[in-house]
Amino acid sequence: MKKFPNKIPFLILSIFLVAGLSACARNKQGSSLPITARVEADKKIVSIGDKIKYVIIIEKDKDVEIEPFVFGQNLGNFAIKDFGSKQNRLFNKERISQWYILDTYITGKAIIPKVVIKYRKNKDKDWSQIEVGEISIEVKSILDKAGANIQMRDIKGPLGLPSAIGKFLIPIGLLILIISGFLVWYFLKKNQKEQYQPKKPAHEIAYEQLEALRAKDYIGKGLIKEYYTEVSDIIRHYLESRFKLKAPEMTTEEFLVSVRDASDLASEHKNLLKEFLLCCDLVKFAKYTPSANEVNSIFYSAKHFIDQTKENEPA
Repeated sequence: MKKFPNKIPFLILSIFLVAGLSACARNKQGSSLPITARVEADKKIVSIGDKIKYVIIIEKDKDVEIEPFVFGQNLGNFAIKDFGSKQNRLFNKERISQWYILDTYITGKAIIPKVVIKYRKNKDKDWSQIEVGEISIEVKSILDKAGANIQMRDIKGPLGLPSAIGKFLIPIGLLILIISGFLVWYFLKKNQKEQYQPKKPAHEIAYEQLEALRAKDYIGKGLIKEYYTEVSDIIRHYLESRFKLKAPEMTTEEFLVSVRDASDLASEHKNLLKEFLLCCDLVKFAKYTPSANEVNSIFYSAKHFIDQTKENEPA
């Protein structure tokens, strides 16, 4: 009678070998692209004013470079309220999650447009690209939630004041009017005096703020995020004062979209500004740790941008 136990190790080895070859074949067929991307929205049906979390998820090989992209162009009825990113690494793979908080105040069907991502391997010269599809969002009116329970009522007439209270309130009202008129006159006169006082040019104020920032020694104290936040704010307020752009009130992506058609800034200045703001956002929001050279160069990048865009002094 034959003994089968001696063949068991051989059978187990054969099974593992076949499984390994199958896995290799699947990997070879499914890894034609070194990068994949998808988008997600936490809500597809919202009411006016509701916040939507929209996420772009990119998974790529470690040796693949992604060209920085600006999400926010042609958003239609949507507005970006906040954004951030997260990056994870596992062996030779990287996962990047870029999230945005959106809202809208226009009812109906709205489209979050598709995203185009350009990429290349480190040794390649040409860029390739992949597209991630658009997402449809249905925006309903707040009245839809109330339904038929809303009942319109007539406006009630004004309530009369008792005669004794009326006699007391009339002198107080007159006194308030007199005081208000005096305060308006005082502040108008004060503003007229201030208009005659010459103000410093925007670039001189920005230079002084940069020197004050350097004197705080944030770098020596290890406060790198605070350093990048303040140098970014200096440039944003400089842009507001120099070009009347509402930079401090916008996110970086909203501002870059608005400045795209600004005729006062040349193309090279727009590129300098884009690179500067994106570098600052990486440290402020993406928890990126810059090298010592990067920390030192961000100060001179800010100063160089001011040098290139400052108002020409009269001869």
